[in-house]
Amino acid sequence: MPEDTPIGPYTANVRTTGLDAVDLVTFPEAFLPKDDLVSTLNQLPDIDSLGCIHVGLRPSIDASNHLFTVADIENLVGILGEIEKIDQSDLGPFSKWLKVQRTDSKFNLGCLFTIDARQKIRICLHPKIVRARVETHALHEHHMVEADLLSLVTLVPTDRSYLTVTLQPVLCSDLLNIETDRPGAHPVEAVNTEASCFDSTPPDHIDIVSVATCTPQINSASSLGSYRQWHQEFRDSFKNAASDDRLSRHHHSAIVLSNFQFLPGNKSGGLSGAFIPVPIDSNELPPYVKVFSWGRDDSTEDKQNRWSTPDDASNTKLEWSSMGYIASLCPTYEEHSTQARMLGFTISRLPRERSRWRSQIGFIDYQLRTASEDSMSGALVFRKQEEK
Repeated sequence: MPEDTPIGPYTANVRTTGLDAVDLVTFPEAFLPKDDLVSTLNQLPDIDSLGCIHVGLRPSIDASNHLFTVADIENLVGILGEIEKIDQSDLGPFSKWLKVQRTDSKFNLGCLFTIDARQKIRICLHPKIVRARVETHALHEHHMVEADLLSLVTLVPTDRSYLTVTLQPVLCSDLLNIETDRPGAHPVEAVNTEASCFDSTPPDHIDIVSVATCTPQINSASSLGSYRQWHQEFRDSFKNAASDDRLSRHHHSAIVLSNFQFLPGNKSGGLSGAFIPVPIDSNELPPYVKVFSWGRDDSTEDKQNRWSTPDDASNTKLEWSSMGYIASLCPTYEEHSTQARMLGFTISRLPRERSRWRSQIGFIDYQLRTASEDSMSGALVFRKQEEK
C-alpha cells in the first residue's frame, strides 16, 4: 500500500487522486475480453494508485464462448510479460502450472490486479477449479477442464502499524460444494486442508473472498409478493465459510459477489453484493439494497436457524437474532432505467480485526453507481447516485 506524503509540518498526511478511493471492485465472470485487459494494464502506469480490480475474463469479444485454449493463455501470458510495469514474479507460479497442462484443454480464467507501493502492477491470473453445470458439455470446445491451481493475494502495508489483508479470488461455482473431478478440489476448502501445496506458509486468515459470477437466481414467493434470492448452494457456502471446521481460515471472511443482471436466455441474475459473518445491526437501508440474514426467531419455541424472508421484515412480533447476513443490490430497483449498476459499501472493520468486547458492525455507507454512455467517447461512465 502506498505511503502518504506530508504536505507540511503541521498538516496530516493526505493522498490526492483523480479516482474515488476504492479498495476492491469485483466484476462478473466472463466479463472482460483479454485484449481489453491488456489495453487497461498498458494505461495503468499513468495512475498513481489503484485498488484491487477482480474480473472474469473471456478470450475475445465473442460472447458465445468464455473458455480459453492453452494457446490463448500462453499468448496472454506472453503479452503480459512484455508490459514493463508488471511485476513479472507474479506470473511465475501461473506459468509453471500452465506448462504442464494438456494443449487441448479449455479453461475459464479470472484476473485480479492492482498497483503496489512501488508503482508496480501486481497481477494474479487464476483458473476456475470447479466446473459449473453449464460448463459440462458434449462439445469439446465448450467443455471446461477443472484446474488445480490455488490462488491467494496478500496486501502488505508499508506502514507496519496496519494489518495485512488477504483476498482469495474465485470464479462462481468455485465457491460451491458441488461435485468435482478430483476429491478435495474445492478452492475454499483446499486452501485450508491442502495448505501444504503453497511454497510458503499461507496466511492464517482470509479476509475477503472475491467471487466473479454468472449465475441464475431463484424467485421465491412471500405474502408481500415475489422476491429473488441467492440460490441455496450459495447460501450454504456463506454459512459454511463462517462455521465449518474444515474452513477455519474463512471463519471471519467477507464474501463479495458480482453478477450479471440478466443471463443468456433472459434468465434472472443480479443480487450483486456481499455476505459478512456478523449480526445485522440496522433496519434502515437504502431502497436499492435487500438484506437476508442467517438467524432465528427467539419469540418461538422452535429456535431453529434459517435464512430470513421479506415476511420476517414485516412481522412486528418477530424477535430476530442474526449471526450473519447478505446485502444485495435489489434487482427490481429502477430495473430498466440504466445500462449498468454497481453497489458500493464500506466494511468499517474486517471481522477478525474487531474486538469481541465491542458490538459487531457489518456493512455501512452503501452507495449506488449507475452507468450512462458518454456522448463523446461512447464509453460507459459510472456516477454515484444521490439519495432521493
